[in-house]
Amino acid sequence: MIPHYRPATLDDVHELAPKMRKSDVEEIEASSGVEPAQALFLSLLAGAETHSIIAQDGEVIGMFGVVPSADPLIGIPWMLASDRLPEIKKEFLPQSLEWVKEVNKKFPILLNYVDKRNKKAIRWLRYLGFKFPQLVDEFGVGSKPFYEFVRINYV
Repeated sequence: MIPHYRPATLDDVHELAPKMRKSDVEEIEASSGVEPAQALFLSLLAGAETHSIIAQDGEVIGMFGVVPSADPLIGIPWMLASDRLPEIKKEFLPQSLEWVKEVNKKFPILLNYVDKRNKKAIRWLRYLGFKFPQLVDEFGVGSKPFYEFVRINYV
């Protein structure tokens, strides 16, 4: 089985939460203060689209999606993963770019925040075409610096 993504399930939340990478756990703690399983569960419930990233051996190694905001033009993209994500980098990078382009047609503005310490996530977001218009010095419950990131599809 080649690495791929598919619609997420509640079982995926339980599988991924205990093995989430440290940088994602720290980002969740700093932004919302919730546990990894709760962050995944809330994203699954709220998401317009929520997917699980499946490794070649069938293991869930990440989840991602988009949550609609109060403004129908704005979607809130997110991704949380395990340390195994780099194993499928070659396959996942183009898949994730295609997904972002499609979601950006449904939500002309994609907007969220990323922990300044999360360098790998920032590099991936740049690859996906996101811009970083501002640094918020004290973001979330942890009052840590986070970058706002945005991708606009000018229709």
